[in-house]
Order: sequence, then structure tokens, then C-alpha cells
Amino acid sequence: MAFCSFSKDCEGNSYITLDNKFITKYLPEADGFAVKVYLYGLYLCENAHADYSLSSMAEVLGVPESKIEDAFYFWEEYDLVQVLSKSPFAVQYLPVKSAVGRPKKVRYEQYADFNKELQRKLQKAGKFLTAGDYLKYMRFLEDNAMQPQAFLLIAEYCINKQGEAISHAYIFNKAKKFVREGFTTYELVERELSSYNVNEGELAAVFAALNVAAQKTPTEADYSLYRKWTTTLGFEKAAVLAAAKHLKRGSIASLDVVLEELYEKGKTDPTEIAEYLANREYWASLTFRIGRKLGVKVSNPAPYIEEYTEKWCTYGFDDTSLLDIALFCLKTERNSFDDMNAIIEKLFADGCVTKDCVKAHLKEKNEELKLFAKIQEICGSIRKNATNLSLIRTWRDWKFNDEMILEAAKRSATSASPIPYMNKILSDWKQSGVFDTKNIPDGQNFIPSGKFVNPQIEAINAKADRERYYSLLRERAQAKADKVLAKANTDNRFKTLATELSKMELSLAKAEIFTPDKLPALQQKKAALLEERAAILSRLGIAESELVPQVTCKKCLDTGFMKNGVACDCYKI
Repeated sequence: MAFCSFSKDCEGNSYITLDNKFITKYLPEADGFAVKVYLYGLYLCENAHADYSLSSMAEVLGVPESKIEDAFYFWEEYDLVQVLSKSPFAVQYLPVKSAVGRPKKVRYEQYADFNKELQRKLQKAGKFLTAGDYLKYMRFLEDNAMQPQAFLLIAEYCINKQGEAISHAYIFNKAKKFVREGFTTYELVERELSSYNVNEGELAAVFAALNVAAQKTPTEADYSLYRKWTTTLGFEKAAVLAAAKHLKRGSIASLDVVLEELYEKGKTDPTEIAEYLANREYWASLTFRIGRKLGVKVSNPAPYIEEYTEKWCTYGFDDTSLLDIALFCLKTERNSFDDMNAIIEKLFADGCVTKDCVKAHLKEKNEELKLFAKIQEICGSIRKNATNLSLIRTWRDWKFNDEMILEAAKRSATSASPIPYMNKILSDWKQSGVFDTKNIPDGQNFIPSGKFVNPQIEAINAKADRERYYSLLRERAQAKADKVLAKANTDNRFKTLATELSKMELSLAKAEIFTPDKLPALQQKKAALLEERAAILSRLGIAESELVPQVTCKKCLDTGFMKNGVACDCYKI
């Protein structure tokens, strides 16, 4: 497509034909550059090659491409041209006789004082206005019905903010923002700018509380966030400062995250905020310590606090008890927050919350661990899992002392499955009323077949073996996924993306309810984060599926049972 061309209604000639109506009706109202662009474009319609471009015209006329575009848009308002394409930029000339638009006459004398004052203000920053600049400012006032004195207030504010770096584009962008918000009179603009000045002082106090560099000047984004905190979220100035002081060192972005969390929790009073954030700091420290006891690396404590630590503290467990429970979990190979939570839920349900009660409970459990260690010495490699450890408690509930339990271990040492065999022996002794080593029948080294075997115990043992089989499958799959995740987390950006995506889910959920118009932008940002995350995994040679445990059996998902409740046939006896 040619850069400039005649419409089919125009008659092309080897010379330029300029309609008299253009000269009498439009030329007097246009500036010289706009006329120059129109005439040169008219020449190109007749004589230029199809590969002639906007950049070629800009080079010939010695001006930026944007200036030529503005001139063509000027003529488009009067129906003299039609912009067919913005990229690449292409224009089609229309016949002057059919044009219905009229040039917008600017009364230059009306803006004489405005132009002088604007020039004076810009000169302070070392800037000067050209004739074309004057026209742009005056047309802006005409098109947007903004009072000249209101515009001058905006210009002065922008000049004070930007200094020598001020540009016409910055002033126009700021003025357009005011127009969009309905501030077009001197009084409205003055009131809005005075709120800016007030907020500037309040933001300075926030910066000081955050230990942000004293010379930092608030940006538009900072003002926007501050208005969100005080207007949308409803925080008082003192509440914002209380949160900032607690952070001590951070950024406006990190303060925004904290205030969002406080808003979700309903904490708006400065005293409540200080108390909550102090607890939050304590929970974070406690979460890190629990993680070290469990052997779990905690990078971001927030999700652990929300799901576990805050709840445990609310239950009434102190930090000493929680750390002792975490150490016990590590000893019993239940070293995850989920496993620890199961133990704490059981203690809480039993009413065992105080330090003394937890201490007594763990003392009893540690004694069981010592006995289990002796069984391991006798029988060899036996898994120290929850199922096997629970049998110690069961055997003691059957009224067997440690000596009898160890005797059963000795008799089971050569078995391929020592624990189930021990259970059968002790069950047989219980049925026979044998609770002392002196009463064990001579020569009884194995369970007699038949009458002394309780079918219920057999079923319990079979169920335990089956559960242990699937538990091992899941543990191995989880361990493999954890290893791959640890490799991915060696990339700092990957860890950062995990945090950002987690926050993004919260933002999406809130936007869906409160600000649906923001959803497309948030979804687009999420897609970009996921794409970046996928690129990092590809570079590390990691498939997305490797980050989650992979099941061995697709039918039962390594649970042992299908959706209809029927036992899966994948179990290997």
C-alpha cells in the first residue's frame, strides 16, 4: 500500500491540483506546518512510489515522524484525509468538495496572557515554546474546555516536580488525567493539587518510617497507593504509619502487601495493627525455628503461618512445646508440617495443650521410641513410621511389659516381616493369658496354627501391611518431587515467581468480586509470570509434572482404593 494515495473519487494528474475551497476555507485556519504536510502529501499521491514511507517524508521535511502524524490527524478532523493504517502509517486523500468538517478556529488573542505566563514558567526550567507548541496548548484548552488558569496550575506543579527534565508530553499527560477525573476549573485543580501536597508530606513520613532514602520524591504510583490505602481500604494516617514503622526497612510495595493483609484480617486500628504485626513477627520467627527442627527449608513463612503456626498458637501451645513436638516428628520420620499438624490436632482434641501435659506425652512417646530402637537392633531394618510406632502403644495397652515385647522380637527376628509376626505372637500370648516370660510354653518359637490366631488381628495386620505399602509409594513420590522442587528453587527468580503467583491468586480473587474491570490485566500478568516460570524450568531441564508427586497407579492414585470404594488390584502382596 502506498504511503499517500488518491481515493477513487479523486482525479490524478501529472501536476498538483489544489482545490480553491481548500485555499479559502481551510488554509487560513491551519498553521504553516500542517499546510506543508498536506501539500507534500498531495504531491506524493501523484508522483511518489509505493515504497515511500512516513520515515522518508520525515527525513525530507526534517521533523520527527510524530509531528507529521499529528498534522495528518489534524486534517482528518476536517474530512480532508483518512488515516487508513497506523502501522505502517498510511493516509488516503479525500476530495475537498465532499469535506464536511470545519477547522476549529482558535482565538489567539484570548490566550495571549496564558501564553505569556506559560512561557515564563517554562523558561524557569530552561524550556521554550515554539509556535507549534503554542497551538497545541491552545487547542488542548479548546478541545477539553479547561480553564487556562487551571492548566497553568498543573503546568507549574509538573515543572516543580520535574525541573529541567520537564517535557510537554509530561504536562499534557498530567492535564489529561485531570480532565478524565473531571477537574477542569481552577478551584477543582487547586483543591486536588493541595491534596497532593498534603499527601506528599504524609508520604514523606511513611518513607521515613520505612527508612527510604530521604531524597526520594513520591511518584504517581506512590500517590496512587496512598490514596488506595486511605480511601479504598479506609486506613487512617496513623494506621499506615504504624504498619510502616513495624516494617522498619522496606518499600512502598512491601507496605502495600502488609496493608492488604491487615485489611483482609480486619485490622485497621493502630493499636490492633501493632499487636497483630508483633504476633506476625513472632509467628514468622517461630515458623523458621519449627522448620529447622523438622528439617524443612522455609523460604516464605506466610503460607505456613496462615495454615499452621497461627492456629497452633491460638490453640494455646507455647513455642517450647511446638519445638519439642517438631523434634519428635523428625525422630519419627514424620518431618513435615502436615504430619506435625496431625499430632497437634490429636493433642488438642485430647485436651493436652499445656507445657507439662505435652512434656509428659512426649516423654512417654520417647520411651516408646527407645523400645522401638531396641526392636530394630534385634530384628534389623524396620521402618520407623507411624503405623509401626502405634503398635508399641497397642502392645502396652494389651498389658505387655518391655521384656515380653522384646522376647517376641527375638522370636520374630528371622521372619521376612518381623512386625506383623511380632503382632501375631503377642496376640497369641494375650489370648492364652501369657504376660510373663516365665509362663511362655517351652519350645514355642512360632505361632501355632489354628485356634490361637484371632481372625480380627489377622485382618488388622493385613490392612496395616496394605496401608504401609501405599504409604511408601506416596512417600517416595513426594520425596522425588521435593528433590526436583529443591533443584528449581536454586534459581532465585523461580522462588520469587512462586511468591508473585501466590499473591496474584489473591489479587485475582479480589478483583473478581470488587473490580472486575481489572481482571483482564491481572490475567495477562499472570500468564506472563507463568510463561517466565516455564522458561526457567525448561532451562533447568525440569518438566512441570516433576514438581508434583507422580502416582504409580492411575486407577487408585496410590491410595489402594478406586473412586467406587473397591480395593485396587495393583497391590503387590
